[in-house]
Amino acid sequence: MKQTVYVDVLLAVNFFINYFLILSAGKIMRREVSRTRICLAAAFGAVTALSIFLPQMGVISGSLFKLAVSAVMVLIAFKWQSARIFWRYFLVMCAVAFGFGGTMFAIWLMIAPRGMYFRNGVTYFNVPPEFIVVVTILCYTVITLAGRICGSRERKSARYNVTVCGNGHAVALSLVGDTGNMLSEPFSGYPVIVAKRNSVRKILPDDFENFTSDFHTKSNPEHPPNCRVIPYSSVGGSGILTAFLPDKIRLMQDGGTCEIEKCYIAVSDSLDCEEYDGIINPSVFEK
Repeated sequence: MKQTVYVDVLLAVNFFINYFLILSAGKIMRREVSRTRICLAAAFGAVTALSIFLPQMGVISGSLFKLAVSAVMVLIAFKWQSARIFWRYFLVMCAVAFGFGGTMFAIWLMIAPRGMYFRNGVTYFNVPPEFIVVVTILCYTVITLAGRICGSRERKSARYNVTVCGNGHAVALSLVGDTGNMLSEPFSGYPVIVAKRNSVRKILPDDFENFTSDFHTKSNPEHPPNCRVIPYSSVGGSGILTAFLPDKIRLMQDGGTCEIEKCYIAVSDSLDCEEYDGIINPSVFEK
């Protein structure tokens, strides 16, 4: 039996679906996405839905086509920041699309609603608008809830914006909370923030770089004031970090600020995530 496909309905339906797919991916990644960018990405995806008129694609060619479409939609919606971040968004987007596509295909197999057509990975509905709205919102709800459940551990890693002052300068840091970071300075017991070197370079004490170099090359290096060594142990191994005590740390929260007086900054060259500048145990802010 032949299926009549109306282009206007095809574009509208797929724009609506793509909009919620991108919105779902943004929710899972806890990323606020510009509505303009969502609309542009959804419009691009809707245009590619015209592939429904092409000859039936093979499994490999069809999959490659859908992956390419998803990659472009991710670039439009979330912008290019780095290869690492792009791949994270891309994989989440593919997972969301796979979940939605699987749901649509399951509905098609189980109840085969009249007017529903599935070809080349594109879903077409010639059904009442209420059906489209209900099914899409249902899928959006299920995918979002699944993302929240699977990402429960990540949600505990809240973000903290702090300003750290030292050596006559101040730097703004974006820190991720990690309850597994139990580092403390051995003698004072003060908590430790682990930060990327480039993020705190401006506030390093004058002798800090020499202290770090001497510590690794000399058996008994001198300790400049407020500089310490912090032993650590993690899943990836153990070692020593050099740290300093800044003049002041201010946390920006709920429109106000609070100060943390006694907290060391350990400098690390192994933190390579571009989304944050360092890690901290959230309990530091509860004292």
